[in-house]
Amino acid sequence: MKIEILYFNGCPNHKPAVDRVREVLKDEGISGEISELNITNDAAARAAGFLGSPSIRINGLDVEPAARQSKEFGLTCRTYVEGGVLVGIPSRELIQAALREAAEAESAHDCCRVPATTDQLSEPVSQNRKGLLLVSVTAAVGASLCCILPIAAAATGLGTIAAGAAFEQWRPYLLGVTGLLLGAGFLLAYRDYKKACAPGSLCATKPISRWNFVMLGAVAVLAGGLAAFPYYSGAVARVVLGQSTLASKPVGSAAALATVTLRVPGMDCQACAVVLSASLTRLSGVADAKLDIDSRKAVVSYDPAAQNVAAIEKTIRDAGFEVSPEPGS
Repeated sequence: MKIEILYFNGCPNHKPAVDRVREVLKDEGISGEISELNITNDAAARAAGFLGSPSIRINGLDVEPAARQSKEFGLTCRTYVEGGVLVGIPSRELIQAALREAAEAESAHDCCRVPATTDQLSEPVSQNRKGLLLVSVTAAVGASLCCILPIAAAATGLGTIAAGAAFEQWRPYLLGVTGLLLGAGFLLAYRDYKKACAPGSLCATKPISRWNFVMLGAVAVLAGGLAAFPYYSGAVARVVLGQSTLASKPVGSAAALATVTLRVPGMDCQACAVVLSASLTRLSGVADAKLDIDSRKAVVSYDPAAQNVAAIEKTIRDAGFEVSPEPGS
């Protein structure tokens, strides 16, 4: 709050006016910047709109409402009416009323200040919501690493196919965290949408626009898609690896092929099955490799003259999985 006290040298009421303003500020618990302006001549009086000494302005408005339209500028001593008597400084009540008027105007201005581009939340609330949504997407990614990492390993040659298996046990918890954080983000947005100033005031403005809800919905769809990645990871793996890599290949005569069924207990996602199948099919002498995540089994057709079960098992172990022969296979 800006407080100006205008005076000219020789006015006896200048200092008492300053003291009274400070007393009223203290009593009202209002902080304000007081500046004392010395008006030295008639030209300066006209330029400053000086109505006499002392004149007190709060945020540019004279403390005496009736004098705000006056044009009687000049180097004169100013008088005020208090209790039906003319006095040399404004009354405490006049100053109090002007201070409260200015405080209410500042409050209304702050409440209704809206960015030029969009109706946004105040910065702390906005940051809280953004943080919640960012963490929810991160948790959704973490919940799907069990199937993301095998595809990354196959595409880059870095790491093992089973690199994401350790994340499988955390998947239910990470999915729960994703749901809770998304819910909290929407709750914050709804709360701030409903938040408004007093009905009928200039502040009856929604602090969050519908576009913000569209963005929240987009983030929720992204997080949901990431969380559901294991269910369509097989299709993604096929696209990344290419059909030629996954296709069965002719190896000798069909009559000479042998089949072995192996247990692979750690194979728990479609991406793992697709990538491991591609690794086995690339082996010399292997005609086909079918992997089923429901039964956790690999059925491999191979030419015994060019390949053996020990080498097939080694390929599975090198991919990071445990393997054992199916009894009777």
